[in-house]
Amino acid sequence: MIEFRNPHYIEPPGALREILSHPIKKSEAIELAIFQEHRYAFFYWNKWIRKNKDEKPPCLVSLDWHQDLCYPEDIEKEWLDDLDLSSDAKVSLYSWAKLAGNNDGHILCAAYLNLIGNIYVHCRQESWGAAWEDEELIDTYGNKHIIKKFKTYHELQEALLKSSETSVFFDIDLDFFSVKNGLSDGFFKFTYLKEKEIREMLDKDNPLIKWVFERLKGFTIATEPEHCGGLLKSNKFLNLINKIYFSPELFAPKCNWKWKPKY
Repeated sequence: MIEFRNPHYIEPPGALREILSHPIKKSEAIELAIFQEHRYAFFYWNKWIRKNKDEKPPCLVSLDWHQDLCYPEDIEKEWLDDLDLSSDAKVSLYSWAKLAGNNDGHILCAAYLNLIGNIYVHCRQESWGAAWEDEELIDTYGNKHIIKKFKTYHELQEALLKSSETSVFFDIDLDFFSVKNGLSDGFFKFTYLKEKEIREMLDKDNPLIKWVFERLKGFTIATEPEHCGGLLKSNKFLNLINKIYFSPELFAPKCNWKWKPKY
């Protein structure tokens, strides 16, 4: 086991974390985490649920080109059962070295440990028909997690607005904003949503985003530039999210939501 210089203050490699006021509620704060490797979301979901360990874990609402819903295998379940979730050092190292390197297993590994509740994923990945059906996972403690996948934003919105979910981890993989994803089909050509579409989709007054923000407990963004068609494309989408939601810009002094008073 690696000995960390400061085991009480560990973040996954290259990750950045911002403390923000809650986008809706006056008396709460949330954290936003940004990283290249999507699997590092596992670290932050654990960190955030640990602060409210007596509460039911938030559901996950994820926007991603891929489904990222591979089930943990038996050996992975053994590793997860042995993981010391109270140690940021051990969870950070696990997220880097033992979660699937292709970033497709972190969601259901988190559900297996009851770090997240039900799962709602809006994705574009073309899969066989059965892959779009609802599924369920029984976690290591015997809790049931419903897994729902949506082909359209409207379907996701309709399901969430009818649901009884009370808290949310909001998760965006920036490759979601690609339509034709060339890295996934092997032809290396990409097309993208128009900026106007993205702005309308993420607008704080959009019914889905309003619903999410009212229940928000943490916000994760995976940049994954290789799946966005390059670093500059990924940065373009991150900058757009920054312009839609934050002022001054993310990680600048006194950054906050645009509609919140400055500290």
